[in-house]
Amino acid sequence: MTGYFFTTKVAYATLVFNLYRMNIETYCIAGRLRMLARVMTGRYNEAFTQEGVTFAQAGLLMRIFAQPGVRQAELSKLLQIEKSAMSRDVQLLQKNGWLTDNLRNGLFLTEEGRLLAKRCHKIWKALNQQVWDELGPDAVAGLTTLSGKVIPQ
Repeated sequence: MTGYFFTTKVAYATLVFNLYRMNIETYCIAGRLRMLARVMTGRYNEAFTQEGVTFAQAGLLMRIFAQPGVRQAELSKLLQIEKSAMSRDVQLLQKNGWLTDNLRNGLFLTEEGRLLAKRCHKIWKALNQQVWDELGPDAVAGLTTLSGKVIPQ
């Protein structure tokens, strides 16, 4: 009988704790989203270390590969990246010889940059499938719903 009461108390304490965490006055949505972003970004960054780029840089390479000639300002707006962060990553990609930036014609990958973008896409595709499988369709659908409500179209 003692085990039952202990188990019940632990279950009750867990329920109260979870309800407290979900209380509108104590649950910080922004904090939770930032934590999730840091965890997922860290996981994706780790996957791209073998190519010598971060997830953000790989994302830029893949986007420019798909949309040659895109302008920095347009890309910044599209990806919701601050202009200073975009400029910093673009300069780094240029310094490494993966990207050219022509003010009139936009951003273009060098041949080395195109090859890197293809390798990055392969890594992203495999990791994204793995994360998708781990989260499951309900969580992915919830994320899609949330994104649709928060991110301007």
